[in-house]
Amino acid sequence: MTTRMLAVALLGAVAGPVSADYPGWKHSGSVTVLTTPEGADLPAAAALEGFPLLVRLNKDFFDFSQARANGEDLRFASAKGEPLAYQIEEWDAAKGTASVWVRVPKIQGNARQEIKLHWGRADAESESSGKAVFNETNGYLSVWHMNGPVSDAAGTLESKDVGTTPAAGIVGQARHLAGKQGVFCGEKITNYPTGAESHSSEAWFRAERPNATIIGWGNQAGQGKVVMQYRSPPHVGMDCFFSGANVAGKSVLPRAEWVHVIHTYEKGNSRLYVNGALDGASATASGPLNIKSPARLWIGGWYNNYDFVGDLDEVRVSKVARSADWVRLQYENQKPMQTAVGPIVQAGTAFSVSETKVSVEEGKSVTLTAKAGGAQKLYWIVTRDGRETVAATDRFSFTFDAGRVVGDQSLSVQLKAVYPGEVKTAAVAVTITEAIPEPVFTLAAPATWDGRKTIEVVPQVTNLEAMREKGADKLNYSWKVTDFATIQEAVPGKLVLKRAQNSGTLTVAVAIDNGGKPTTQFVTLVVTEPTKDAWVARTPAKDEKPVENQFYARDDSNEGTLHYNGTLAEAADTVFLKLYADDKLVGTTDLKPAADKSFALSAKLKPGLVKYKVEFGTRTGGRERVLETVGNFVCGDAYIINGQSNAVATDFGKADPAFRSEWVRTFGGMSGSPKPEGGWGNAVHRSRDAEKLQVGYWGMELARRLVEGHKIPICLINGAVGGTRIDQHQRNAADPEDGTTIYGRLLWRVRQAKLTHGIRGVLWHQGENDQGADGPTGGYGWENYRNLFIELAAAWKQDFPNVKHYYVFQIWPKSCAMGINGSDNRLREVQRTLPTAFSNMSIMSTLGIDPPGGCHFPAAGYAEFARLICPLVDRDHYGKVPTTSITPPNLRRAYFATEKKDELVLEFDQPVKWNDALVSQFYLDGEKAKVASGSVLGNDVRLKLTAGSTGGKITYLDSAAWSQANLLRGENGLAALTFCEVPVAAPKR
Repeated sequence: MTTRMLAVALLGAVAGPVSADYPGWKHSGSVTVLTTPEGADLPAAAALEGFPLLVRLNKDFFDFSQARANGEDLRFASAKGEPLAYQIEEWDAAKGTASVWVRVPKIQGNARQEIKLHWGRADAESESSGKAVFNETNGYLSVWHMNGPVSDAAGTLESKDVGTTPAAGIVGQARHLAGKQGVFCGEKITNYPTGAESHSSEAWFRAERPNATIIGWGNQAGQGKVVMQYRSPPHVGMDCFFSGANVAGKSVLPRAEWVHVIHTYEKGNSRLYVNGALDGASATASGPLNIKSPARLWIGGWYNNYDFVGDLDEVRVSKVARSADWVRLQYENQKPMQTAVGPIVQAGTAFSVSETKVSVEEGKSVTLTAKAGGAQKLYWIVTRDGRETVAATDRFSFTFDAGRVVGDQSLSVQLKAVYPGEVKTAAVAVTITEAIPEPVFTLAAPATWDGRKTIEVVPQVTNLEAMREKGADKLNYSWKVTDFATIQEAVPGKLVLKRAQNSGTLTVAVAIDNGGKPTTQFVTLVVTEPTKDAWVARTPAKDEKPVENQFYARDDSNEGTLHYNGTLAEAADTVFLKLYADDKLVGTTDLKPAADKSFALSAKLKPGLVKYKVEFGTRTGGRERVLETVGNFVCGDAYIINGQSNAVATDFGKADPAFRSEWVRTFGGMSGSPKPEGGWGNAVHRSRDAEKLQVGYWGMELARRLVEGHKIPICLINGAVGGTRIDQHQRNAADPEDGTTIYGRLLWRVRQAKLTHGIRGVLWHQGENDQGADGPTGGYGWENYRNLFIELAAAWKQDFPNVKHYYVFQIWPKSCAMGINGSDNRLREVQRTLPTAFSNMSIMSTLGIDPPGGCHFPAAGYAEFARLICPLVDRDHYGKVPTTSITPPNLRRAYFATEKKDELVLEFDQPVKWNDALVSQFYLDGEKAKVASGSVLGNDVRLKLTAGSTGGKITYLDSAAWSQANLLRGENGLAALTFCEVPVAAPKR
């Protein structure tokens, strides 16, 4: 990047006369504290005593060569020459920056106040002291500037840094926390507030993801803690253990930006300030705080659970409730474009800017310089498209970066200088000229695709050379594939499509940029999947052998394959493998070992309620010797259950069911570390031994039904984990068996079981924890659920290539009391429409299950899960043709019946039943009582509206007001899937 200098002179600090109080100091100057409207804008009644004022020095107005190397000779004084305590947090003479905290005895609102500086004495020793600036006399208990090494500037607490690293801060240096990192400050703190005593907790933070703790102190006891959290949707909340101090902020906060937060508490009045303004308040006499002593304190976590990811700076705890004026001045003083303190006042009265009009090419910059003798405060303001932005403060030179534009653009840069009696301005007209071409391209892709052969979508860039000439040929790609599931990989310069999981029209779009505005192009492909896929055979390991109780999955030829491979310890003429079915010999395989004594034997197993065993041995010189006998094998069909607690399905009551079956098997356990529980065995509903061999209640009930109905063994591997979001189930592509991930632990079990190629279906019940906004993006769960499920299904298809069908449950409305302002309704809508992305997915409603659960279900309720889903599995895998509908009614489309728009039609995929009480369950554009009456004819529900509508979205069943006794059901008795904000089309023509 080129910098065009329009003027070269920079104005430095001008030494004033030496004060009588500092006779040995060569240089002096003054800065101004402004609480007038031109500065921090505090009310005249504000009076802040003992305020720690941040004074930033810059080489623009302070000559660092005149001071000692680390600022040891720097001194501060009041206008009357009274020494002021100070602490140097940052001093970087090479960069020409310093940050100094100065304790000011009193700052008055709507006033200007002079602070004097002295420097330039070679033998002066430093008087910088954090304890002198921050102590109990101005209310401070602990202050962490978060520079290294981390310490409490007030000297109250010992601080243990747990793995944090340096980062650029809001004031000097901050600390970066990458998760599992933070600061521990003790567990026997005796001088912190107790009971309901007044206090304040504060921090600057720049978070990379929400749902984490910024600072917490107190104890994990009722009304006994003060924990500041960054929650989803992105806001700050105080968790004070169900006390009256609990309070949540209202503002939605950005990620990856610095935010200042202060929580104050006094006599039941709990207040939360964000960026200097009140953002949440709670005033109640009930449930007061009851903090016990000694207290504990952590930064970035709570009780050694460090979950904050991002940067932290200026963390403080006070024994007083800071006032609104104090909070505002702190923010105005500390924010990057601070308003409270000006530069060292320059000599003279000259006021000018080096240019009045400039032109700069995009991607380059221009530097403006100014003279502003006598000015107490400076602002550089950029006005672009009618919007003013403060771009710099207290600088006598300002570099404007043009950035990228499309077409020439005009804007203005204004210098605003605050003088004792007036405000002066000087404007510079800036023209940015377009000089760098944007990418010009088309997308090359086949017009048709069978969804199986790997294909590529490649941008054909036609102006690469022109961009290269401007040094702008580095391209950034953002791919998007809609609107059904694929397995894809974005590699440099192209998108690789490996498989489709549906047929239809696939749209591939890419946005490409070279640092400027992205250019977007798209291409469509017609995808036609084959009617049937060939079975993908698993390649056995060279030393693979059967183990006791093993389950073998049958393939599409109705056989399972047992492999017996290895290397003999001693040479033999032949090896043999004898297969027994229910102890009856049904086959023998003989093989001559290879020269290295290795062998690879196999036997075919027929599925059914049969127990197999094998004998492996050698023959040498006519002598036969059995080396190993392994048995109790079965052959049948394998399925995966996954999701969260209602897929775990073990919270069904105290009594354990008596049902057990030697024909229902599983491998390993569901605990956080499955390897110690590895091994085959008969499945159980619920394990009392570290979740070993556990498959959950409805898993066992489903298996029982399949075994009894089809006389075939069933293997279920349940990888569900309670209280988890869908993002937590994703595959780690770099290490698919990553044992720290839910996916990795499940995949390890399936691979150890030798069933990766035998999984026929995946049953998924999950979404409770996605109803709200607890995910890593800070947004609502429904916003990313579809894409995350498609990515998860892509991983399943890669690791379990013969999976034939997915089964998804639409969860209970506001299940487990989660969801915010209807966000759970939208999550269920995403689940309802997931089958549009797949050719092999079925979805089942749960809101009609009786007995109900609300969160978890009783045993009889979980049995209903199995009863409802079993007919779908029967149809898809066992050829059973249903005589009536076995799916829940699902809305196909909604449209107005007439041009009057006073009646609309809901078209379902099957006949439904109507009762008049259902009118209360439909919402038009989010409003209730818009439906006067209803009727049904076959698959269509007709809703008469109370008046003609201009609205366009219909919702069935809001979790805020619903009853299981009042559900829309199909003629098959199944509860219809709920839908949310479905667009209502114009009348049919």
